[in-house]
Amino acid sequence: MIKSSFIFQLADTLSKQMGKAPLASVTPVSMYPDEQGYSGAKLVRLNCTFSDGETGSFVCKYAGLPERMVMQTLTDQKRAHSPFSYTDGNETKERAWFIMQDVRTSESIPQDTNLWKRKTAAALADIHTDNLMCADQLPHLPHADEEYWNHITTQISISHLEKRCAEDNAFAARYAGMLPKLHKCAERYVHDMTALYRDGTSLTVTHGDLQTIHGDHVRCFQGKPMIIDWGFSRYAPLYIDLVDYFTPEEALLYYEELQNRGIAISKNDFTEGYRMAAAYPAFIYLYPALVQYNRGSAARLDHLLSILCKG
Repeated sequence: MIKSSFIFQLADTLSKQMGKAPLASVTPVSMYPDEQGYSGAKLVRLNCTFSDGETGSFVCKYAGLPERMVMQTLTDQKRAHSPFSYTDGNETKERAWFIMQDVRTSESIPQDTNLWKRKTAAALADIHTDNLMCADQLPHLPHADEEYWNHITTQISISHLEKRCAEDNAFAARYAGMLPKLHKCAERYVHDMTALYRDGTSLTVTHGDLQTIHGDHVRCFQGKPMIIDWGFSRYAPLYIDLVDYFTPEEALLYYEELQNRGIAISKNDFTEGYRMAAAYPAFIYLYPALVQYNRGSAARLDHLLSILCKG
């Protein structure tokens, strides 16, 4: 539980940095049930009253050092593509509380999805180019090296499927035959992503969990894209933030934004990088798909496995 004095200090500092009136009071309240993701991170909403009579809210999150530092970095860069945040400078590697702007969903994604995706592409291009090949400025951000890609393709994904096959004969009858193909796909993916990592030219701060336009990590806030929940962030090839949110054709909107920012990459190299990273969502969302299977729906699991087996 957070101490009330610490809560007030965090909220007061953030409100001052955001140009709000002095803080008068803070009341912690529970988050909505659908605001808790798979990470299980502790979240608390703070209902605030300011000395000028205005009211508002912030969110406190109990997070690891990489997320706290990434959020602070993005705040300092003043692009306003992620929630304005404040961490008290505690650089412990243990989880700790930090505070951020509350951007609970209040606006629907515009009906002109092509225009919206162009805006999202521009926001991502800002974030990626601001931090491109800046490893020395991001000492607390884990790198997506060969060990990481092995982790992604096994412990986060295929290992869960193997365990379920070992425990459930009916499940094994349906899916165990896919395992040899999945392992071959994983080996190839680790090879490709390690090559992109070693090349280094596409490495930047990545969100790492950007789902499709129907997901919840790119919200419409005051008419603009706001990218939330950086708990899966890594210093990684920028392509992993594109391959679920944008189709190959839509990703060219992002490519144009890179060109507009002076990033010299050929269209062929960009297309190849996207292709190499394309299986990323199939790996990282395999476990959530298994959870959905347990709840009675196999559609997402079958879809992700078809992508991996095809690859």
